[in-house]
Amino acid sequence: MKRLSSFLIACAGLLLAANSARAVYAPIPEVEQGRLLTAYLSAGYYYDTNIFGSAKGEIESIVFQAQPTIVANISASQQTFLSASYQLSMDYLENRPDDKFLASHSLSARVAHAFTPRLEGELSDSFQIVKNPESLLPGIGGEVANPDQSYKYNQLDGKLVYNMSKRVGLKGKARTMHMTYDNDYLSEDLDRAEYLVGVEAVRLSRENLQFSAEYRYKAIRYDEHGALKNKDSHFLFAGVDYALTKRTAYTARLGIEALFRRNGGDSALPYVELGVKHDYSDLSFISAGYTFSAQESSNVILYTDMYTHHFFVNVQHALNRQFIVSCMTDWQPSQLNGRSNIPDIDESNLKIGGALTYTFKEKWSASLTCDYDYVHSDDSGRNLERVRFGLRARWVF
Repeated sequence: MKRLSSFLIACAGLLLAANSARAVYAPIPEVEQGRLLTAYLSAGYYYDTNIFGSAKGEIESIVFQAQPTIVANISASQQTFLSASYQLSMDYLENRPDDKFLASHSLSARVAHAFTPRLEGELSDSFQIVKNPESLLPGIGGEVANPDQSYKYNQLDGKLVYNMSKRVGLKGKARTMHMTYDNDYLSEDLDRAEYLVGVEAVRLSRENLQFSAEYRYKAIRYDEHGALKNKDSHFLFAGVDYALTKRTAYTARLGIEALFRRNGGDSALPYVELGVKHDYSDLSFISAGYTFSAQESSNVILYTDMYTHHFFVNVQHALNRQFIVSCMTDWQPSQLNGRSNIPDIDESNLKIGGALTYTFKEKWSASLTCDYDYVHSDDSGRNLERVRFGLRARWVF
């Protein structure tokens, strides 16, 4: 199994952003290799045209931000690797009502251990206290007395890999996720836990070709009114990862999801993940993909969930080793499924982002960034338009 090229493994993780249920090993960044501790300090400012994501009555503000981060990587033995990180994000929103200074925290830890040459395990946990969310929920900014969308989030992942031979392996995985909102209105509606377990069989047919089959079970349990909102899903799908060349690879997962709602009709849905990545030069690549899935809605009282088509394109282009241009486009047309006597509605969520990054003296970098968010919905109260642009710098020491 370990003969599979690192490029093919990386390309199999193309869909991580689109479907967080697929855990992908991320190698240590080059700047952290060979170091016990690595510290980062980022600072900058940006202009936000809609800090609460409101459909109307938007509040604009300049946001000043500082983010110190510390990362530890420890090889405890030849079989055991440990890592941990902590980030403090301090934001000052000049025009924000009430609290103008917000402090967010992100803490993560990971341990990987090789029990035998054939058996490997990994356990990781991520805990966040988010006061200034990167992405805002549609239909919230103008609907509640305090549109603050601050939340606490914890995710625990476990993975066990058994290599039966050089070409055949079995993977077991489990995940628990808990999300709680600070706002009382959002907390009553959206606080929940999600549980996932799965088993995957993998076969390496050739050095550049891998087949897989996987089963997953997922349970969603809300803290309040679970009889109305809880649901269970069973997934069964097959996959293939193919490296056409050392620079081009494809990944695909196709199957079925059986969705059982506690209150509402059950559904049989297609399960689709498609992706491609091409490294066309050093430090330059283009990747694209498509997924289809059922997702939770920000209005669980009116809608059971939403069927989402997710298209995404990411491009990174190195003008030279110092200047890098990156951009992304993420488009999610969806159908929100109404509860009894509530009509379904269509909604489209578009995100576009770009950055120009200059790296100098290896440890310093500066970036010009711009992000555009646009939600158009049949329910005008869920519409959202937001632009953010700014400048930030980072120092590694």
